[in-house]
Amino acid sequence: MRLFPKNNPFQSGRFWLGLALLVAGHLPTLAQSNLTLYPAPAGLAPAPDFQVWVNGRELFLYDTKPAAIGSFDFSGNVTVELTAKQDLKWVDVRPKSRNIRPTLANNRARFTLDRPGQFSVEFHGESKRVIHLFANPPETTRPRPDAPGVRYFRGGRVYDVGTLELKDGEHLYLEGGAVLRGAVQATNARNVRISGRGILDGDSLPRGTRLVLLDRVEGASLEGVTLVNSRTWTVEPMFCRNLRIDNLKIVNHETGSDGIDLVGCQDVRIANSFVRANDDCIVIKTWKGTDKYPSNPEVGPDVSDIAVSNCVFWNMPWGNALEIGFELRAKSVRDVRFTDSDIIHVERGAALSIHNGDYATVENILFDNIRVEDAHHKLIDLAVFLSQYSVDRPTDPAERRRRYKAGAWDGVLWVYPGEEAKHAPNRGRIRNVTFRNIAVVDGPLPFSLISGFDAQHAAENVVIENLTYLGRPIRSLEDGKFFVENARNVVVK
Repeated sequence: MRLFPKNNPFQSGRFWLGLALLVAGHLPTLAQSNLTLYPAPAGLAPAPDFQVWVNGRELFLYDTKPAAIGSFDFSGNVTVELTAKQDLKWVDVRPKSRNIRPTLANNRARFTLDRPGQFSVEFHGESKRVIHLFANPPETTRPRPDAPGVRYFRGGRVYDVGTLELKDGEHLYLEGGAVLRGAVQATNARNVRISGRGILDGDSLPRGTRLVLLDRVEGASLEGVTLVNSRTWTVEPMFCRNLRIDNLKIVNHETGSDGIDLVGCQDVRIANSFVRANDDCIVIKTWKGTDKYPSNPEVGPDVSDIAVSNCVFWNMPWGNALEIGFELRAKSVRDVRFTDSDIIHVERGAALSIHNGDYATVENILFDNIRVEDAHHKLIDLAVFLSQYSVDRPTDPAERRRRYKAGAWDGVLWVYPGEEAKHAPNRGRIRNVTFRNIAVVDGPLPFSLISGFDAQHAAENVVIENLTYLGRPIRSLEDGKFFVENARNVVVK
């Protein structure tokens, strides 16, 4: 007996193929999702207080003091579920510009990601212990392990490497799930590269050792890796040109653990990165070569053509989120752009700052399309002053302590009456600075400072355009809680 009549369309292979294609077309998550999780490093226990699953697969969480860190690659859509030992009542996923609102049920939080990014998952408004999720795009440029010039570290292992020195053309590659305990350096080199999805951990290093030090390097790139537990400045490119940083993740907690310190550099691009630092997240400096290296010139190299875009920043109690200064011992710092980024926490310093403690002219600076979520102290801070880091600071430590100017500025020294002329020759200027589309989207409205040293060393031509607080336009300096002195042509649009 026939189940279907002869020539029934349900018996056609063409029918079933068409039905399959139709169903697939209505299931984009299943059809398009491409997920890669990394192997757990052998011998390391996961963070004990959280669990995370991505598309139902458990994610290994690397344990650090301030955060549990989970990394994976994907395209399409993925569903993230997580739980904690504490009873979950409220979960925030930052940056808030991604508009991710978890649902909570049975002590689990659940949300969907439709594109890569770096996220901070925070519980009940508490920031001391969080989850950092680094959702990477799929890798497209993984090298062959046996390729010339490649130092390849496979995933699922922990390596104690001490200090690795990269030479011309070398490529350090860390597979996802690889952990390197140590530091990386390159000196007077060309075309060096650090990439992968692994972790570089500086917890075992002596205090003062840079996690990544690039000294006079021409053509360098850092992509994809995660840097944790730096004991001091994390990444220091010094007197470098043609530097590219993409999808770099930095998580620190020690005092003075800057994220990225660009010292006397030109032609730098930093994009799609996450920096949590207990000091400046990104800071631009320049100094005389003789400050540290007698073989280098007396006057520091000028800084120019620096662009930072599409990043997420968390500034802990020390330092500032985005900073130019304090040490600016060159003729000029110019053509610097910070754009399209989220500052999710500023625990004490400033969100956006230029601190000219030396004699450079700082000019043609742009802060554009930046969202500030949680700043507790200062929003904008521009100042020319004498600081404890200035080239003409008092040499006696006790005198520096007596001159320390506590309050709105950290690190600034009093100039006693009658001493202005003594210090004026070593003071620089700040001019032609634009703050455009700056939005304080959460938390209080911090105050702001714009201050020159004197009439000759002023802050001038500062434009504040489309500054908003919780969606409300700021229409005047008073409305925006600005303190202004020794400044000319400060305009609010």
